[in-house]
Amino acid sequence: MMGVELSLSHWLLACGLGAAVGLDAVSWPQGMWSRPIVAGALGGLLFGAPAGGFLIGAWLDLVLSRHPSFGGARHPEPGPAAFTAGAAYGLAETGSPVGLLAAVVAGWALGWTGAYSVGLLRRVTARFVSGPGGVRGGAGVLARRHRLAMLLDGVRAGLLVAVLLVPSALLVSFLSTQSPGGSGLVWTPALAAVGLAGAAGVSARGLGARSRSWPVFAAGGLLGAILARVLA
Repeated sequence: MMGVELSLSHWLLACGLGAAVGLDAVSWPQGMWSRPIVAGALGGLLFGAPAGGFLIGAWLDLVLSRHPSFGGARHPEPGPAAFTAGAAYGLAETGSPVGLLAAVVAGWALGWTGAYSVGLLRRVTARFVSGPGGVRGGAGVLARRHRLAMLLDGVRAGLLVAVLLVPSALLVSFLSTQSPGGSGLVWTPALAAVGLAGAAGVSARGLGARSRSWPVFAAGGLLGAILARVLA
C-alpha cells in the first residue's frame, strides 16, 4: 500500500534521526534542526521527497507557531512530528495535494502525542535527577544524571518515530489513493480550507491577535478552498 519499501536499515535510520531531532529541541545542541521546516524536509529527504517534506514542515511551522516552548507549558512537540510527517509522505510516494494535507494533519496529531510523552518524561526526569540524597555525590553525580536524562529524551523521540512512522505513512497512502470520482475526495476542498484557516488563525493569535483573528481565519479558509480547487 505504501509507495516505497521500508527496509530495516531505513527504519533504524529514521528512528535515529528522529531521536536527534527530538534531542535538539530542548536537550542538546539546539541547532534549530528541530524546527518543523527543517525536520520535515529531512524526513522527506530520507525517502526521496525533500520538497514535499519541506512544504509539510513549513505548514506545521505555521500551525504550531503559537505554542512557544516556554517553561513547563504543555505544547505540541514539533520536531519529531514534522520529521515523521515528512517521512510518511515520502514513504507513501503519492505526490498529490491530498497526501500533503493528510501528512500535515498527521503531523499535528503527532505533535500533541509527543507533548504528552514529554510531560511524562519530565515527571520521571525530575525524580531521577534529584534522586535520593539530593546531589550528595557532587557535581560529577549530577552531570551523569543529566546526561542520562538527555539520553532518555532521545530514546523517547526515537520511539515515537519507531511506533508512528508506518501508521502515518499508511494513513497518507490511504487518503491519497481514494478514487477522484468517488466520495473519498468530496471532503478534500473542505479539508484544505479548514487546514489553511486553522494555520492562519493560530498564527494570528501567536503574533498577538486575540478577538479579531476571525478575519484572518476566514481569509485562510478562502485561500484553502481556492488552492484545493486549483490543485484538484
